Amino acid sequence: MEKQILQSFVLLHIVLGVIVGFISRWWMLRGDIRQYPTLPNGYLINLTTGFIAASIGAVAYPALLAKNYVAVTFLTVAIQQFRDIRKMEKETLESLETENYAPRGKSYIDGIAKTFEARNYIVMISSFVTTISAFIVRSFIKNNFLIIPISLLIGFIVLFFLKNYTKGHTLRDILTITEAPLEFKDGSNLYVGNMYVMNVGLSATQTRILKNGIGIIMKPIGENEKVMLNHSGQRKAIVHECSRLLGVERYIETRRNFDNGNLALVIVPMIKDITRLKEIIYDIPILEMTKKTNDKKKRDD
Repeated sequence: MEKQILQSFVLLHIVLGVIVGFISRWWMLRGDIRQYPTLPNGYLINLTTGFIAASIGAVAYPALLAKNYVAVTFLTVAIQQFRDIRKMEKETLESLETENYAPRGKSYIDGIAKTFEARNYIVMISSFVTTISAFIVRSFIKNNFLIIPISLLIGFIVLFFLKNYTKGHTLRDILTITEAPLEFKDGSNLYVGNMYVMNVGLSATQTRILKNGIGIIMKPIGENEKVMLNHSGQRKAIVHECSRLLGVERYIETRRNFDNGNLALVIVPMIKDITRLKEIIYDIPILEMTKKTNDKKKRDD
């Protein structure tokens, strides 16, 4: 028994860690399809990298117990690999920008790439904690029927905490949306409510905008929220998500009111649904770059 490289209970603890890690990657993949490809290849890539991250997290502690310090090197290599994946994701999204009617923008792409990398770390930490918990519980209780549920429970609690900690906020937390009528003044100036948006000269286009267009006004709830909503990266993210999920028949444009910080949006979508448009905007994440800008402004004040 002493000559065995891997004892049965060690193998069991590693498997528990891998299970928690793989399920966590699957859960996060299903929980946020907005930022990831929905085609089978996208799912396969994410689940495969998640399985590798779970395996590394699960074997790290048993390797250290066996005084196999090469495991530390594996962790370092894994971190570098995850950063390369983040870089690859960023380059892929940037290369697709020309294909989009409304580009995501560099700030939004950076946020997506960071999320892609961070979720691999969540998987690895969840697996690591699950395996350690199994070893700790075993030092007090030798019964596998108690070790398995307790270590799984601890692993999923850590997963739940990390997922919520990294979830971030959405525009729902910083603004309100009201529908506003579309109107042409002085012949060709398009207004959303009382806010000028753009000039449209062709009468046929004006007719289409009035018939199929939607106008809304986004109102930030405070002074700091005005700064966040004014960030060009955040505005590009809004335009991109609206055009991607509703389709664009003709125009999509925004215009900011310099006096009160309100943001007007006009869109002529393929799917005219004002309720769905509001929900899309409310669910758009607040970009990390705008948070940094806002935090710096608070410190300077």
